[in-house]
Amino acid sequence: MIDIHSHLLPNVDDGGDDIAASLEILKQAYQQGVTDIILTPHYRDEWKEECDLFEKFLKFEKQVKEQGININLYLGREIYIEKDYKKVLQQEENATLNGTKYVLIEFDPARETDIVNIVYEIARCGYTPIIAHVERYSYVSLDTVYEIKDAGGLIQVNAGEIVDSDSRAVKKLISKLFKHCLVDFVSSDAHCNRQYSMKKAYEKVLKKHGEDAAYTVFDYNAQSIIKGQS
Repeated sequence: MIDIHSHLLPNVDDGGDDIAASLEILKQAYQQGVTDIILTPHYRDEWKEECDLFEKFLKFEKQVKEQGININLYLGREIYIEKDYKKVLQQEENATLNGTKYVLIEFDPARETDIVNIVYEIARCGYTPIIAHVERYSYVSLDTVYEIKDAGGLIQVNAGEIVDSDSRAVKKLISKLFKHCLVDFVSSDAHCNRQYSMKKAYEKVLKKHGEDAAYTVFDYNAQSIIKGQS
């Protein structure tokens, strides 16, 4: 399995400031069959200035190897969409996933946003936007997701919501997305204070939607990102 969305790089965002906790989550990921993880610290007002982000990544990567955790790590960001998002993509280092043209973006779940138009504009700039945890946006319908895909976007769903969502609306949307083959990635969105549940999510998707669907969203679609292909 490949996890393209996580917040396990210590001391950079709300993912955690405890290296030991991050290492423990990575051990769990390895035990669950995850081979590759992209670390995607938030890019928001409170976490924008991270000029030494890559150095922190390299240091953490070394610590992971020293602990014998056999997981490949890559760097990216989860970009909160604000007015200057085009400038961020063009000028900010590590803004995309593993240096590719794939970019992980998120929106304010409490404020309805024209996601389709933003996806279209990002795609026009030569990037492939991935909508992080699409199930969080109550204003996004199945029809909206079709429009997002037509505009050049891809769809990511959180593993935890597949395993144990307490929202009937979220469960219904995720079920529809899988039924219509609209999910591109299932990822952990891991934080140190959340249960890592990629294996459970994989097993649930496998049982309900079949082997091809599970392989596609947990591995195949992410391969081009970790291989550095656009």
